[in-house]
Amino acid sequence: MKKKLFAILMTTAMITSLTACGQKENSADPTPPSVSDTKQEDRPTSELSGEPLSSDDEKITLRFSWWGGDARHEATLAAIEAYQKSHPNITIEPEYSSFSGYYEKLVTQLASGNAPDFFQVDQGWVAELYARGDAFADFKNYGDVIDLTTIPDSMMIDYCTIDDQAVVLPLGYNGTVFLYNRTLLADWCDDSGNLDIKTWGDFNRIGNELHEKDPEAYMTTAITDGYLRFILKPMLEQITGKIDVQDDFTLGFTEEEMSQAFDSFLTIFTENTSQPYEEAVLYDTMQNNPLWLKGKIGGIFLFFSNIDTEIAGLPYDYGVAGMPMFADSQLSGQECCPSLMVAVNKNTDTAHQIASAEFLDWFLNSEEAALILGTVRGVPGSEKALATLEENHVLSDLMTQGVRISNNTLSLKNGAYELNSSVKAVFVEYMEKAIYGVLSPQEASKGMVADLEKVLANLEGN
Repeated sequence: MKKKLFAILMTTAMITSLTACGQKENSADPTPPSVSDTKQEDRPTSELSGEPLSSDDEKITLRFSWWGGDARHEATLAAIEAYQKSHPNITIEPEYSSFSGYYEKLVTQLASGNAPDFFQVDQGWVAELYARGDAFADFKNYGDVIDLTTIPDSMMIDYCTIDDQAVVLPLGYNGTVFLYNRTLLADWCDDSGNLDIKTWGDFNRIGNELHEKDPEAYMTTAITDGYLRFILKPMLEQITGKIDVQDDFTLGFTEEEMSQAFDSFLTIFTENTSQPYEEAVLYDTMQNNPLWLKGKIGGIFLFFSNIDTEIAGLPYDYGVAGMPMFADSQLSGQECCPSLMVAVNKNTDTAHQIASAEFLDWFLNSEEAALILGTVRGVPGSEKALATLEENHVLSDLMTQGVRISNNTLSLKNGAYELNSSVKAVFVEYMEKAIYGVLSPQEASKGMVADLEKVLANLEGN
């Protein structure tokens, strides 16, 4: 199940994007013809129906749902407005909200036959929604209006394709890096400002020395999900070399390996490397954590697309490093995966599915959309869009460094049920019991394995 590093993917992607401008392109026209710009007799036909894709005169209203913050909402609305100006027969009705309650609403809409024409989904939902049978149209049916070749092959295979159907496409992708405060950690950086944290031993040593020097300062902190996703689970994958939750509903680790991971994880608290858990989890974001704002945190593990957000308005100098590893580990355990996905509703009529696919081709691949959307959904998953941002210097230097470091780090793909809410709840429960000393690492490991096996058996049965 090992997936090729996004370094290979995206380095190839960048090279391809530079050469593809003169190469894409074995056809006379480098992009699929826009339906609204094509004469009736030349208009492409759908691979699904064999009928013309749409008509200049046909008025179509599409519904598009997503979640996010204000920046994502504003950029997406601006993109929709730009598209409608050049496609006056298309009206796109936006349906946007916060993350809370989005999934439940979407499932209800799908069950009632009232889901939007196309909608944003989280990577962790894809397997569950596909199993329902009422969610996803196959993008391969619309290869004549949406260019799927801009998505790296491994991303398409690992994350977008089920049963040979392209059920989702990546709106963006992300990878884990360590964003560090050079100002605070100056004593541990070289003359170029680089921080050497190749191993967890390095990480804890620097954290311990920092805290001894300044008892208010800690090497790192996180929210609950950050401790699990960016520290504990990478440690576990470094130990096992396997995905934590396998696609066949089995675990990729034993009780002994989980116990070993817990032992290593707890040292970040016993060595004063991390801000105490009970303090750290009072804050839902770093921008609300007083120690982060005061420059008393050495650094945080995060997805590279969040770098600029987390340091906005702060007066310190920052650098980016890779994931620390155990000395004998071959895999980093970092995540390098699609950040958000998009799907087309299979239950809308053919005309609406085609119009949705044509919009999404523009939304994912066009230079115009890329410059409007920037990184509000992560670094673009489309090679064309990523090349546009790089050529126009939209990515900050730190984010560019983060992309390079993450892409050059060997990692595994996420399992289909890795981010399932029930699975995640078990991980969090036993992680906290181990942190608070309610259970020993051995006891926590035994309970976690037993409960996860029950959850996975239930998921498999459904």
